[in-house]
Amino acid sequence: MVDAPRWSQRARNDLKAIHDRIAQDSPLNAKAVTSAFLQRAVEIPTTPRAGRIVPEFGDPNIREVPVHSWRLIYQLRQENVFVVALVHKRRRSPARQLRD
Repeated sequence: MVDAPRWSQRARNDLKAIHDRIAQDSPLNAKAVTSAFLQRAVEIPTTPRAGRIVPEFGDPNIREVPVHSWRLIYQLRQENVFVVALVHKRRRSPARQLRD
């Protein structure tokens, strides 16, 4: 059995902020986007190396998958998947903010 991914506090905060921002205009869309993030995260452990290596890091253990207009960034640690951040695709580089 594959374990569900673990979410960092940063990623949880990102998800809430995305939800709240979208909910200002459309609560229904906010729920759909949030659900898409959660569903995609659950799928990652079945094929964890299918995500693209995050170019800003160049580390094969830090990967990303697209979810709507965002990048779901996760890290592989042994057999575990950790969702570390959700970054809008228009942002130039998540590297600096992930290190902070």
